[in-house]
Amino acid sequence: MALPNIFKPNINKTINNNKEVYYSFLNNTKKNSDLSYNESPLDTLDRLETSGSYIFNKKVTIITKNKTYNTKIAGKLKNYLITLDNDKILLSDIISIKEQ
Repeated sequence: MALPNIFKPNINKTINNNKEVYYSFLNNTKKNSDLSYNESPLDTLDRLETSGSYIFNKKVTIITKNKTYNTKIAGKLKNYLITLDNDKILLSDIISIKEQ
């Protein structure tokens, strides 16, 4: 038993589908320092985690009660923020977090 043939139309013209591709992205995105309101450090962490890119690829300035860190965030573990410089920062000590 043979299978039926598949319909193949005769195409007598050049097809130019998808020859041009456009990409659009807003270049005027605002960083945390440009915002008109003050985010709490935990809101900033949540925004960085849900931004769609890896959190450890972002340079940040973390200001605490005792010290200022210019580093990248490795992650959040319980009540601590871990940096790529092996610093362990208590979340309650953080005053602000700003993207660089």
